[in-house]
Amino acid sequence: MGRLNEQHAEARRQRQLSGDASRADFSEALARGLAVLAEFGAERRRMTQADLARRLGLSRATVRRAVLTLEHLGYLTADGRTYELTPRVLGLAEGYLSSNTVSTVVQPVCDRISRHFKALCSAAVLDGADAVMVARSAPQSLLMVHSGVGYRVPAQISALGKVLLAHLPPSGAGSLEEGRKNEVFEEIRRVGHCYVANDVESGFHSIAVPIQRWDGRVVAALNVGGTMDQLPAADMFGRVLEALQQNAEELQRQIV
Repeated sequence: MGRLNEQHAEARRQRQLSGDASRADFSEALARGLAVLAEFGAERRRMTQADLARRLGLSRATVRRAVLTLEHLGYLTADGRTYELTPRVLGLAEGYLSSNTVSTVVQPVCDRISRHFKALCSAAVLDGADAVMVARSAPQSLLMVHSGVGYRVPAQISALGKVLLAHLPPSGAGSLEEGRKNEVFEEIRRVGHCYVANDVESGFHSIAVPIQRWDGRVVAALNVGGTMDQLPAADMFGRVLEALQQNAEELQRQIV
């Protein structure tokens, strides 16, 4: 059996499985298969087994087994020597989106806010270092390729991400840089929103507020984004922020 490279092997050693499970219960084969699927994206729609082996740092034989298994299961399709994802991978996300209260409840809110302001409206949750969109709506004229549900932005530079990071449990004292971040996050918690401009894209700005569930725990963030010409900063801090706060308050009664 092929072995995980040093980076993946270390990740495995550090992985703590829940309950009484030991590290030996960790399925390397499953991890490799998921890693193969995760390598495909907007800039890598088609890849060969050699491409995948190089990117993952695994042997060609190991990648071949994972790729052929995924092809057999219908998640990959071959075109000559290259492979690409099939629509079946959407089923992996369908269960989460249909069972996740935030996605189900917030999507109509995003649609309504987007129509009203003729701007992009998104809701996101935190996944590692990224804010991941679980609901998103945009006017037809503003639709962007590869920017729908599942789209990721770095949490540290986005309004959505900063709101989510600000409401994580405190991790204790850290470095000077971490202290500065804590000051930023404290301010976000104090004012109840976060505004960023030119961080994710030049000429683009957004404002976000936390979405709490019934017990006050922040489970997502809601934002509106647009160009500075389309939505001046005065509007962002005025009518847009007011609408976001009002909808977030209404959502709290619906999210369990």
